Amino acid sequence: MAELSGIPEVPARLVFMGGQASEARARVIERSAAWRRSQAIKDLLLLLLVPIVFFIPPHIPWVLLVIGVAFFRAFNHNREYATLLSLRGTCPKCGTEQDFTELGRMGNPHKVTCSSCRWDSYVEVSRASEAT
Repeated sequence: MAELSGIPEVPARLVFMGGQASEARARVIERSAAWRRSQAIKDLLLLLLVPIVFFIPPHIPWVLLVIGVAFFRAFNHNREYATLLSLRGTCPKCGTEQDFTELGRMGNPHKVTCSSCRWDSYVEVSRASEAT
Protein backbone atom coordinates (compact mmCIF):
# COMPACT_ATOMS: atom_id res chain seq x y z
CA MET A 1 0.00 0.00 0.00
CA ALA A 2 2.98 2.32 0.53
CA GLU A 3 3.80 2.36 -3.19
CA LEU A 4 0.34 3.77 -3.94
CA SER A 5 1.09 6.99 -2.05
CA GLY A 6 3.36 8.23 -4.85
CA ILE A 7 0.68 7.81 -7.51
CA PRO A 8 -1.81 10.70 -7.65
CA GLU A 9 -5.53 10.12 -7.46
CA VAL A 10 -7.46 11.30 -10.48
CA PRO A 11 -11.16 12.10 -10.79
CA ALA A 12 -13.33 9.29 -12.10
CA ARG A 13 -17.01 8.65 -12.66
CA LEU A 14 -19.01 5.50 -12.06
CA VAL A 15 -21.78 5.28 -14.65
CA PHE A 16 -24.79 3.00 -14.22
CA MET A 17 -26.87 1.90 -17.22
CA GLY A 18 -28.96 4.79 -18.49
CA GLY A 19 -26.59 7.53 -17.47
CA GLN A 20 -26.84 7.71 -13.69
CA ALA A 21 -23.37 8.63 -12.49
CA SER A 22 -21.47 9.25 -9.28
CA GLU A 23 -18.08 10.72 -8.52
CA ALA A 24 -15.11 8.54 -7.63
CA ARG A 25 -11.33 8.72 -7.19
CA ALA A 26 -8.92 6.35 -8.89
CA ARG A 27 -5.21 5.67 -9.04
CA VAL A 28 -4.13 4.73 -12.56
CA ILE A 29 -0.74 4.02 -14.10
CA GLU A 30 -0.57 4.83 -17.79
CA ARG A 31 1.65 2.29 -19.55
CA SER A 32 4.09 3.43 -22.23
CA ALA A 33 4.78 1.55 -25.45
CA ALA A 34 8.28 0.76 -24.15
CA TRP A 35 6.85 -0.81 -20.96
CA ARG A 36 4.36 -2.88 -22.93
CA ARG A 37 7.10 -4.09 -25.28
CA SER A 38 9.46 -5.01 -22.44
CA GLN A 39 6.73 -6.96 -20.62
CA ALA A 40 5.81 -8.81 -23.81
CA ILE A 41 9.46 -9.72 -24.38
CA LYS A 42 9.76 -10.97 -20.80
CA ASP A 43 6.68 -13.12 -21.35
CA LEU A 44 8.07 -14.51 -24.59
CA LEU A 45 11.20 -15.54 -22.69
CA LEU A 46 9.02 -18.36 -21.36
CA LEU A 47 9.67 -19.95 -24.74
CA LEU A 48 13.17 -20.71 -23.49
CA LEU A 49 11.54 -23.40 -21.34
CA VAL A 50 10.46 -25.34 -24.44
CA PRO A 51 13.67 -27.45 -24.65
CA ILE A 52 13.41 -28.26 -20.93
CA VAL A 53 9.74 -29.26 -20.90
CA PHE A 54 10.23 -31.29 -24.08
CA PHE A 55 11.75 -34.00 -21.90
CA ILE A 56 8.74 -34.27 -19.58
CA PRO A 57 6.37 -36.95 -20.88
CA PRO A 58 4.00 -36.50 -22.69
CA HIS A 59 6.18 -34.20 -24.78
CA ILE A 60 3.91 -32.33 -27.19
CA PRO A 61 1.18 -31.15 -24.73
CA TRP A 62 3.76 -29.55 -22.42
CA VAL A 63 5.46 -27.75 -25.30
CA LEU A 64 2.13 -26.50 -26.65
CA LEU A 65 1.09 -25.38 -23.17
CA VAL A 66 4.27 -23.33 -22.65
CA ILE A 67 3.99 -21.76 -26.11
CA GLY A 68 0.31 -20.94 -25.55
CA VAL A 69 0.90 -19.39 -22.11
CA ALA A 70 3.83 -17.31 -23.39
CA PHE A 71 1.87 -15.87 -26.32
CA PHE A 72 -1.26 -15.30 -24.21
CA ARG A 73 0.68 -13.35 -21.56
CA ALA A 74 2.57 -11.36 -24.21
CA PHE A 75 -0.69 -10.50 -25.99
CA ASN A 76 -2.33 -9.30 -22.76
CA HIS A 77 0.65 -7.19 -21.70
CA ASN A 78 0.88 -5.67 -25.17
CA ARG A 79 -2.66 -4.29 -24.89
CA GLU A 80 -2.35 -2.99 -21.32
CA TYR A 81 -2.49 0.77 -21.89
CA ALA A 82 -3.43 1.58 -18.29
CA THR A 83 -3.48 -0.26 -14.98
CA LEU A 84 -6.12 0.54 -12.36
CA LEU A 85 -4.50 0.38 -8.90
CA SER A 86 -7.34 1.63 -6.71
CA LEU A 87 -10.89 2.88 -7.10
CA ARG A 88 -12.97 4.45 -4.36
CA GLY A 89 -16.40 5.90 -4.86
CA THR A 90 -20.14 5.70 -4.40
CA CYS A 91 -22.27 3.18 -6.27
CA PRO A 92 -24.55 5.19 -8.60
CA LYS A 93 -27.45 2.75 -8.02
CA CYS A 94 -27.55 2.17 -4.25
CA GLY A 95 -25.30 4.98 -2.95
CA THR A 96 -22.93 2.73 -0.98
CA GLU A 97 -19.44 4.19 -0.47
CA GLN A 98 -16.83 1.51 -1.15
CA ASP A 99 -13.42 0.50 -2.44
CA PHE A 100 -13.89 -1.52 -5.61
CA THR A 101 -11.90 -4.70 -6.16
CA GLU A 102 -11.94 -5.12 -9.97
CA LEU A 103 -8.45 -3.73 -10.38
CA GLY A 104 -5.67 -4.52 -12.84
CA ARG A 105 -5.58 -3.95 -16.59
CA MET A 106 -8.22 -1.36 -17.44
CA GLY A 107 -10.73 -2.40 -20.03
CA ASN A 108 -12.52 0.08 -22.23
CA PRO A 109 -15.08 0.35 -20.71
CA HIS A 110 -13.93 -1.01 -17.35
CA LYS A 111 -16.74 -2.78 -15.47
CA VAL A 112 -16.93 -2.88 -11.68
CA THR A 113 -19.55 -4.57 -9.50
CA CYS A 114 -21.05 -3.06 -6.36
CA SER A 115 -20.51 -5.33 -3.36
CA SER A 116 -23.81 -4.20 -1.86
CA CYS A 117 -26.39 -4.30 -4.67
CA ARG A 118 -24.38 -6.48 -7.13
CA TRP A 119 -25.11 -4.20 -10.10
CA ASP A 120 -22.46 -3.42 -12.67
CA SER A 121 -21.19 0.10 -13.25
CA TYR A 122 -18.61 1.35 -15.70
CA VAL A 123 -15.60 3.49 -14.81
CA GLU A 124 -14.65 6.62 -16.72
CA VAL A 125 -11.22 7.85 -15.61
CA SER A 126 -9.45 11.10 -16.40
CA ARG A 127 -5.88 10.84 -17.62
CA ALA A 128 -3.23 10.90 -14.87
CA SER A 129 -1.66 13.98 -16.48
CA GLU A 130 -4.90 15.86 -15.70
CA ALA A 131 -4.70 15.11 -11.95
CA THR A 132 -5.66 17.93 -9.65
